[in-house]
Amino acid sequence: MRKSIQRGATGALLVVLGVIILAGCGASKTNYQREYAKVWKELIKSQAWQESLITNKFNNTDELYASNDNDVVLAEEVITNIRFEDKYQTLVSKAYFKIINEAEKADAKISAEYELVQVDESSMNANRKRVHEITKKYEAHKAMLSGLKSWNIFSVNRSGDLDYFKAENQEEIQRMIRSGKWDYQMVNYLIYKLADLYHIE
Repeated sequence: MRKSIQRGATGALLVVLGVIILAGCGASKTNYQREYAKVWKELIKSQAWQESLITNKFNNTDELYASNDNDVVLAEEVITNIRFEDKYQTLVSKAYFKIINEAEKADAKISAEYELVQVDESSMNANRKRVHEITKKYEAHKAMLSGLKSWNIFSVNRSGDLDYFKAENQEEIQRMIRSGKWDYQMVNYLIYKLADLYHIE
């Protein structure tokens, strides 16, 4: 019984302390607002405020506007960079999806060829060079496909490979844009570079 009374008293004390603290913060904010309003009223009633309003009525404000050509160039550069980044991201995405799509189409054929060679022992013994080439092609293909799929380019947790790839090829794409290359030419270049990342000799 005594413990429950102590708990009740402790709870009531905490509630009272909370109310006091909250009221104290609210009061100081109100005092601040009152002081601000008082200073503001004094300011707008001052002679300097009144004179500035009268002076502004008679001044020609058209002459106050100035232009700094450097700011305009900077803004144009920023806009150009944003446009390039958007276009570059689109080109990289197209190349990425195109190479994955083509690799998935070829996957069934390459896998079937590899499995056929692995099952047929007589062909393995007869033509070791061809078996080696098929195995090498299969391993390179699987490494490329799994490596590209691991990028997860639309995921927040994507790998840093995409950023590295974009940094490596950005200058060449800028050069291609300046020289008037078509989008499909730039996409094909990026596909070649993506495949080249996983090329196994």
